[in-house]
Amino acid sequence: MATLQKTFAVGLTIPDNEAFTALETLRRIGVGVGAVRRADVWTFDVDAAAAATLGQTIATIETVFNPNKHELVERPGSRPIAGEVWIAPHDETALPSVGGRVIPGVRGVRRRVAWQLLDEAGRIVEPAVLEHAVETFLCNPAFQKAIR
Repeated sequence: MATLQKTFAVGLTIPDNEAFTALETLRRIGVGVGAVRRADVWTFDVDAAAAATLGQTIATIETVFNPNKHELVERPGSRPIAGEVWIAPHDETALPSVGGRVIPGVRGVRRRVAWQLLDEAGRIVEPAVLEHAVETFLCNPAFQKAIR
């Protein structure tokens, strides 16, 4: 059976204290940034037959998605979008379950953190600004890797 990769972002619809703290820290260390967006990114290796209903299934997993405070968005691919970096552990391996729950048709799951940086006008920052933020704060190369 064919296996597909499906990627979903789970972001907060309420104020994100972690993104706010990152914004303040990046500003304090001299990175020119006007806003920071953060989301958990879940990439699934899923059987083609189960792919169509995967989003609905994810929305029922309380440890991943709470409709009172999260937004679930299917991403167009399995790579970061413009102005974004994904942070993952060096020893990243696909897990067989999500929040302790096995999803029928899912062969593996990876969780990463997406950071998107915007300038003061709300536009995506230049690649050099994002790279500076990754090198100075967003990624600890001792145990994390940045996926661009």
